[in-house]
Amino acid sequence: MASSPMADKDYLAKPDYVPESTRAQVSGTSGKTILVAEHAGFCYGVRMAVDKAFELAHASRCCNSDNSCSSDAQQPATMANTSDKPVYVLGELIHNPQVVSRLRDMGVKTVACVDDIPAGSTCLIRTHGVDPGHIDTAQARDIDVTDATCPDVRRVQDSAKQLAEEGYVVVIVGKANHPEVIGIKAHCERIEGARIVTVTSVDEFDEAFAGVSKNRIGVVSQTTQLEEAFKQIVAHAAQQCRELKVFNTICPATFKRQSAAEALAKQVDIVVVVGGKNSSNTGHLAEVCRNNNTPALHVETAEELAQYKDVLEAHQVIGVTAGASTPDWLIQAVIGYLEALGSETGVSAAEKLDSGRRSVNNAQTLAHPV
Repeated sequence: MASSPMADKDYLAKPDYVPESTRAQVSGTSGKTILVAEHAGFCYGVRMAVDKAFELAHASRCCNSDNSCSSDAQQPATMANTSDKPVYVLGELIHNPQVVSRLRDMGVKTVACVDDIPAGSTCLIRTHGVDPGHIDTAQARDIDVTDATCPDVRRVQDSAKQLAEEGYVVVIVGKANHPEVIGIKAHCERIEGARIVTVTSVDEFDEAFAGVSKNRIGVVSQTTQLEEAFKQIVAHAAQQCRELKVFNTICPATFKRQSAAEALAKQVDIVVVVGGKNSSNTGHLAEVCRNNNTPALHVETAEELAQYKDVLEAHQVIGVTAGASTPDWLIQAVIGYLEALGSETGVSAAEKLDSGRRSVNNAQTLAHPV
């Protein structure tokens, strides 16, 4: 059956896709109880970026020469042949291999640098943002740029740049090799004389400022950092410098997911954390659970759970949470696997959750068959 471009975006569902009353608890036919974190899955920034990627793919002939995509969804007449420009993403759009793979199947190519994008193409900027110099280079080469940088990441970039303009030594709390942090630093470096350090701990802060003036320090955070780590570094900086200016740029979605993961960890025997192994925010969710003395399994897909079957069967109450770049359908597959442990039949928890989601979002086309 023909469907619109939206029909392929089954992972564009509302991030908190089931109300608490529906998603708080489901019992598997095996007698196990599965608790799902109140906040889990796609955040609005990721959803917006993936939405843009699909729209560009369907508006382009990059899907197939007959204007149909690999998923068999066809373009509506209003979108057909609207562009001949192939679509490229500068770096992975989001840190979820399964979503990136689906976009690749639709013809959206991921490249490492602007030089790999042919002139006259469309370049989609990843959610983590990029060095603004890359955008300048792309535009100079007649490449159409669509910026899918998360609004919260853009806020960090602007805040860090402001601190640099005001003469503060800019401290970025985050992983130096993470694309978001690389982009933030690049925005600062556009300010002449900018001084920037990147740290993830108090020890790294002391090491970075050994022999360096601490008179005026400004602090921002990678959007997906642990709240506790950020607070520790800020408190330490306050004791070390004469003037401190702080922008708490941890995004609301990160805070909600970390808080929900902590609450979940206190109610269950073990937590399954769903999301890309390269996803910083997903990794932090597993860390939050373990910091609360609850074991956590970080998996990308339900298939990975087979190797932990004995461990999972040994626990009665199992929690599920997911990173901000994890699509709805991957979460549901994991819940379905857990609900079916030790059982051959029965309605899966994923189906129950999907039913609840449809009842809430019946005015929107948010759930689609995979």
